[in-house]
Amino acid sequence: MTAGGLSIGLGPFALWIFGFPLGLMAIVGTMGLVGVSINDSIVVLAAIAENDDARVGDDDATVTVVIGCTRHVLTTTLTTIAGLAPLIISGGEFWPPLAVTIAGGVGGATLIALLLVPALHLLLFGRPKGSARPQ
Repeated sequence: MTAGGLSIGLGPFALWIFGFPLGLMAIVGTMGLVGVSINDSIVVLAAIAENDDARVGDDDATVTVVIGCTRHVLTTTLTTIAGLAPLIISGGEFWPPLAVTIAGGVGGATLIALLLVPALHLLLFGRPKGSARPQ
């Protein structure tokens, strides 16, 4: 839920960067962006949960697992951005704010999923270096 909450600001930030106004379609895009952000985070957490060492907070195992699931998260991000590119390029006042909100926010949501989510997992479930793995 933290990733979803943090991603709310990413869409309006993308609008500001590209000079689009905040309107109804941008707000709808932000709602969709929250869903994609949570989905990316679930992919990372599911990969961590599948690995016994990463699940209990082993740093090295967590890094290995996150590197392994990076392809899935990046693929989702790139296909989303590529799918929205025609709406951004076409111009107008209706669709581009929606597309910029989602496409711009998804890029930031990817960073949240790949960097912040594993870091928070390690903070919550990590163990000090040199401690034995619980049985």
